[in-house]
Amino acid sequence: MTRDDLAEDLAYVRTLAEEGRNAPLIGGRYLVLFGALLTIAYGMHWALIAGAFGPTHWTWILGNWSGFAICAGIGSLMVGRRVRALPGRAAVVNRVDGAVWRGAALAIVAVVVGSVAHDAINDRGVAQNAIMAVGFAVYGVALGATAVIAQQAWLRWFSWLSFVASAVLWTFLNEPWAYLVAAAASVAVLLAPGLVMMRGEPSRVV
Repeated sequence: MTRDDLAEDLAYVRTLAEEGRNAPLIGGRYLVLFGALLTIAYGMHWALIAGAFGPTHWTWILGNWSGFAICAGIGSLMVGRRVRALPGRAAVVNRVDGAVWRGAALAIVAVVVGSVAHDAINDRGVAQNAIMAVGFAVYGVALGATAVIAQQAWLRWFSWLSFVASAVLWTFLNEPWAYLVAAAASVAVLLAPGLVMMRGEPSRVV
């Protein structure tokens, strides 16, 4: 192998690495899915505790979030099948993005389990109101990490907006209308950037 051949091979490997680093994000469908489901669930939660449907039993709220969990599970399976068919799934940027959001999801699950257990033990029913405030802080971290790894500066605005939403939700933690704020924030920091990311998805055929 000549020096020129080696230089060409190295240039080719570098090009592949740069293309992998700058590959389009393919996780937008997950943001759209959870943005839409959380908007509905938060809006319904507010309606229930505000008495929009009359006196509300705790089983109604449980049913609301159980429905969310079921739809999220089924939806994630469907979205996962679609995402696995897209080129760029093995790119570094998408592998790191997926790992970041999986970690974010596990963090929120831990908060949910702990908050529900706390309220069940202490019979207070207020710790669960903190879940959404923590959730938006976690979304801010995940969006910021995605912005850096994908070199998508526009995502940083949604990251900061998510932090602002978290601060507002902490400030008005036990106000019923805070769930409306969370519903609006779900549209702003999950659904909206998810739609933008979907527009940049690669085609199945390259």
